[in-house]
Amino acid sequence: MSVETAIYAALNALAPTFPTVAPQGTTALPRITYQRVAGSDAPNYAGDGMGATSVRVQVDVWALDYATARRLSDQARAALYAALTVGSITDNPSDYESDTKLHRASFDVEAWE
Repeated sequence: MSVETAIYAALNALAPTFPTVAPQGTTALPRITYQRVAGSDAPNYAGDGMGATSVRVQVDVWALDYATARRLSDQARAALYAALTVGSITDNPSDYESDTKLHRASFDVEAWE
């Protein structure tokens, strides 16, 4: 199973989850979006390119209020730690989108395939 498939499965168990952006017209709240923002291959001593792959994914939790977004974000972090080999999780700035009236809690997760 790829890291992105495992991330989707872990997050979708908590709330409706979409890669990159929620489709237009999506009303489900709270919801989660995620996107791959970086990746790298760790070399190995054999030089055959078969080292481990690290993937960094940004996870955004969207809700009508900040407390709900933060709570679900904490649950998402715990779910990812349980489902994946996580190298680190880094917080991103929280945000409020006035056009959608949604609060966002965001973090990056580094996971290993």
